[in-house]
Amino acid sequence: MDILVFEFVNGGGLRHEPLPPSLAMEGDLMLRALLEDLLEVAGVRPIILRDDRRDFASLPRGVTALPIAAGDDLDRIWQDAIRRCDAIWPIAPETGGVLERLCRDVEQAATPLLNSPADAVAIAASKLATARALDRHHLPVVPTRPLGAPQPDAEDCVVVKPDDGAGCEGARIVRRGCDFAPGSGRWVVQPLLQGDAVSLSALFAQGRARLLSCNRQHVENTGDGFALRGCAVNALDDPDGCWQTLACGVAAALPDLWGYAGLDLIMTADGPVILEVNPRLTTSYAGLKAATGENPAAMVLGLHRTARLPPPRTHRGTPVTVQLEHSDAR
Repeated sequence: MDILVFEFVNGGGLRHEPLPPSLAMEGDLMLRALLEDLLEVAGVRPIILRDDRRDFASLPRGVTALPIAAGDDLDRIWQDAIRRCDAIWPIAPETGGVLERLCRDVEQAATPLLNSPADAVAIAASKLATARALDRHHLPVVPTRPLGAPQPDAEDCVVVKPDDGAGCEGARIVRRGCDFAPGSGRWVVQPLLQGDAVSLSALFAQGRARLLSCNRQHVENTGDGFALRGCAVNALDDPDGCWQTLACGVAAALPDLWGYAGLDLIMTADGPVILEVNPRLTTSYAGLKAATGENPAAMVLGLHRTARLPPPRTHRGTPVTVQLEHSDAR
C-alpha cells in the first residue's frame, strides 16, 4: 500500500520563500513521527514530497522522498501523486484554506483520504463556525464573535486572532481602549481566559470519538500574544472519563470529523473550555506512540479498513515531552 504523506511546509508548499524555522521544525517532528509509525505497519510504503532545501539523509529508511525544487510545478506533481498512490495523508495548516484545498483535491481524485474530509476541515478551520457548532450542542466553548461586534463591558482584555489561524498564529492580546489594526481576512475576538493550556488527541468517525491522550501545552504569554513552546503528551489521566466525554461531545457536534484530530482547551477554575478543533495532526502526535504504547497511524489505517474505532486504552502509559524552540504556530 503506497501512502503519500504531504507535509506542506517541508514538502514544497513554501518553495518560493524562505522556510520559517519554527514551522519547518514542527512540521518535520510530525512528519517523522508519522513516517516511523507507518513503517511499522506491514505492507505500507510511505512516499513524501520533500523541499530540496531540507535534509534527506536522516529520513527513516524505507521512505521514498520526491524532491521538490523552486522551479517545479508542485500542483502537477501533487495531482499526479494523488492519482498514483493508494491513500493520501496531508499535514497542512488550515490558514488560507490550504488543508481544505488539499483534502478536496484528494476527494476529487477519488483516492482514499486519511484525514477529515474537506467539508469538515472548512468548519473546523473557522473559529467562529466551530464555536457556533459546539455551542449548539451545549459544549463549553470560548465565546467567539467577529471583530467589530459589540464588546461586553466586563472584558478588559481580549484575544484577537485570524478566524482561520492555526494555533497561536496571529493571536494578539488587546486591552480595552487600545487600537488594533487587523490584517486582511476575517478576524474574531475571544475573552482572555485564565487557566492551564490543555489539548486532547483523539480519533473520530461518524459522530464518535476515542480519546488517545490528554496533554499539557506549554504556552508562553509573550505580552501581546502567545507562543507554543512544547507539550507534555499523555500528562493528564482521565479517571472519571471527562476528557473522553468531551471528545464525544465534539464528535456529535462535528460528525464529519474523521481520523486523528486535536482539541485545544483552557482548564479554567470553572472547568474545561474548548478553544479550537484542529482537523489534522498536531504537535502532540510526535510523542504519542512513546507515551501511550499505541501506534496511532495503525489505528487510523484500521479505522479506514473497518470503519470501527479501537477499544479504549487499558494502561496508563507515561508522559513524554515534545520540546519546541521559538515556535509560534500549530
